[in-house]
Amino acid sequence: MNYERSSTSNKLVIAQTAFNEFVNIVQYSAGSSEQTRANRFLQRVTVVPDNPSAAAQKLRQTRSLDANDIIILGTGDQMGVVTMTADAKAVRAASAQGVDFNVYLHLPFSLTGS
Repeated sequence: MNYERSSTSNKLVIAQTAFNEFVNIVQYSAGSSEQTRANRFLQRVTVVPDNPSAAAQKLRQTRSLDANDIIILGTGDQMGVVTMTADAKAVRAASAQGVDFNVYLHLPFSLTGS
């Protein structure tokens, strides 16, 4: 899941599309402990409206870069913040089209249902 961390205020923000994806995954795949952790996380972040940058809006969708990726990465770009994501394929696909986003890539992990 993606979220942006503002380097100026250290405030955690999450694009509306990323929030929707996260809540959907947690609702249908997470166990009770994971849901508790997710709720604690969501109390610490502020949902911001989707507002992808002009550069992001010029990207073409591919198998590795879908519309939500463009919106989420582009919103972080528009805000001028670092976007935290595990979606290295989307970042590489955007870069292949000439758009480099300021991202922090973390390892992907699956929900365990616990």
